[in-house]
Amino acid sequence: MDSMKIQAKRAMHTRGQKSCLVVDYVVEALAGDPSSSIKRAQILIHIDENPGITQTEVMKFLEIKSKTTMNREIEWLFNYGCIHRQQNYKDGRTIKLETCGYAKRAIESALDYFPKQHEGLQNFLKQYIKVIKQARPTLRDARIIATLYDKVKTTKPELMDSLYNGPATTDNRAYKKLVDDGVIEDDV
Repeated sequence: MDSMKIQAKRAMHTRGQKSCLVVDYVVEALAGDPSSSIKRAQILIHIDENPGITQTEVMKFLEIKSKTTMNREIEWLFNYGCIHRQQNYKDGRTIKLETCGYAKRAIESALDYFPKQHEGLQNFLKQYIKVIKQARPTLRDARIIATLYDKVKTTKPELMDSLYNGPATTDNRAYKKLVDDGVIEDDV
């Protein structure tokens, strides 16, 4: 998209609407799975920014300590068609990673909202991690907060309708956890 269209796209929405759209694009990039962790989204975005990066390099950048956790995340991203893995011909012990298909397109759409592109998107996600304060905050949690920021005043049914048509129990559990943790108030 040329820069004029990107700037027009940014200007057409409020900050809350932009936040909701960006979270939606990130969910789309992760196979439409709102239960994906924000950390998984950060991994995918870092791979997109650095095509050909290795798993070890991603771990260092995002300060992921557990190789098992990282292996699980990379396996998930690969199995859901978010990334390609390619043998590194210079070093047979490493695998090069890059985003592909729908994941790449969805990330590109999310990046349209950030002048600093990947860095801006990473900072956007870091802010949700700070606000949510859970061990494994999800994109569903981020969407709840973005929706409340956008609508300011809404009812709980309207809030639940704005989510991803998942099981009502899952959406309610996420909402309740945010209330219990003091992230949001239950006066919606």
